[in-house]
Amino acid sequence: MSEVDVATQRWRGIDELARLIGVYCWVENRIFELSGVWATEMSDGPWGGLEPAQRVWCAGVSRRHGLLVARWAERLPVRAGVDRDALVAAPAGPLAAGLDALAAASDPRVGLAALVETLLPRMQAVYGVHRQTASPVCEASVLEVLTGAHRELADEIPGGRALLEGSVEVLQRDAALGHRIERVFDETDVFPAVHTS
Repeated sequence: MSEVDVATQRWRGIDELARLIGVYCWVENRIFELSGVWATEMSDGPWGGLEPAQRVWCAGVSRRHGLLVARWAERLPVRAGVDRDALVAAPAGPLAAGLDALAAASDPRVGLAALVETLLPRMQAVYGVHRQTASPVCEASVLEVLTGAHRELADEIPGGRALLEGSVEVLQRDAALGHRIERVFDETDVFPAVHTS
């Protein structure tokens, strides 16, 4: 992930902040969808499906991230000339394709491992950097959501990792997909809160 000078608070205009929140909505909605499918879809393929505990964990992740989508959507601007729905879109760059690859994983356990080991930690890092660089005056309502999301991810990630323990074979198969998710975050200038040094 790019280095950032977190000691410097950054002023974001309403348009920049709106685009950023729209991207947060879009990514969180993809997490909601992916984890929801993995929680409910039965797999008849050669790899089998998720274990019951993994399905329950995915159902909880789906619910929490669905609620997070709604919280982000409430922070989108309401003003003349701004189409709120248009702000919630995939950003330019490879992020959408990377998350599509995650959704298309042939084994849901591989997708789950990439979610737990790569996607959720990347979102936690992005939210952490945004929290540290946000202005408490201009972005107070955004900081409220960032703080809650960061805290929920801090609880969610270890829970998911505990469910993957003993799955060395799955984690090895996950390596390529996990690296792809890392690359798409690095190659997409999607989160203005994270700046290269």
